[in-house]
Amino acid sequence: MIEKKKKLMNEVFFRKIKKSDIKEVSILLNQLKKIDLSKINYKNSWDKFNSNSSSNSYVGVYENKIVAYGSIVIENKIRGEVAGHIEDIVVDSRVRGKMLGVKLVKELVKIGKELGCYRITLFCDKKLIKFYERNGFKVNNVIMKKYLN
Repeated sequence: MIEKKKKLMNEVFFRKIKKSDIKEVSILLNQLKKIDLSKINYKNSWDKFNSNSSSNSYVGVYENKIVAYGSIVIENKIRGEVAGHIEDIVVDSRVRGKMLGVKLVKELVKIGKELGCYRITLFCDKKLIKFYERNGFKVNNVIMKKYLN
């Protein structure tokens, strides 16, 4: 089992998302939050997404299939500092538990460092706190949200 985990980790590679990935990533993201994929206008969605220069989105590819996705959004602060926000971390349920989430988070943190971030934040479910703590994150403050229609 350990050998299989190592093999998978070594064979998965991460790269920037491409336009041709959008449908596969949308299906993968449905493992986090279900939406009606038939209502997505993929061309418009990609055009809006791609025009956002602050987003750095990566996919993990294994055997020509996207098995992981995540992004780090870069925020330029008013005093010149740069902060990063990790978003939408998902690993395909068929390959979870094989350290791909760890590898993806490390990749995004590395990108944050390269882009000069002084901090990286993320929101997660309570059940994922231990996972992120093992990856160097600490619980800090309270998160509040207001959903807009």
